[in-house]
Amino acid sequence: MKADLMEAQQRVTDGTSAAVRTRSGACEIDVTLTAAAVSGVRDLVSACLRLWGLTELDWRVTLTASELLTNAFQHARKEDESSVPVKVVLTRTPDGIFLCVSDPHPWLPAPVSAGDNDEGGRGLMLIKTLSNRYGCSSTAHGKDVWVTILHSA
Repeated sequence: MKADLMEAQQRVTDGTSAAVRTRSGACEIDVTLTAAAVSGVRDLVSACLRLWGLTELDWRVTLTASELLTNAFQHARKEDESSVPVKVVLTRTPDGIFLCVSDPHPWLPAPVSAGDNDEGGRGLMLIKTLSNRYGCSSTAHGKDVWVTILHSA
């Protein structure tokens, strides 16, 4: 193990813990995500931002992380299961943050038109609004959905 790498199990909710690996400017979180664990993972992301002195990005990054995690839970989870394995990668860049959420579902997210009374369907619009860039790509194990969030100009 490298001297700058720190690994820990972090409890995110009752019965759920995450494997967290951090090193200077990078954090990886592996978790079996449940609905209740989304807020705990969001709190871990926020803790990394505070550690890096990037509190001005906190609300945008944590709201985006919540949306990406909720989407992974809703759409990547098998219908008869109560959890889904996800990986969150948070990387400090010279001009902001790179955030990626990986899940095992191969289908890429697509925008939908949400009506005024629809409860869902606005996630990608929210992500587009909060981030400077976003995208998704297929992987051998599912997909990655990523964003970059930059410091304000």
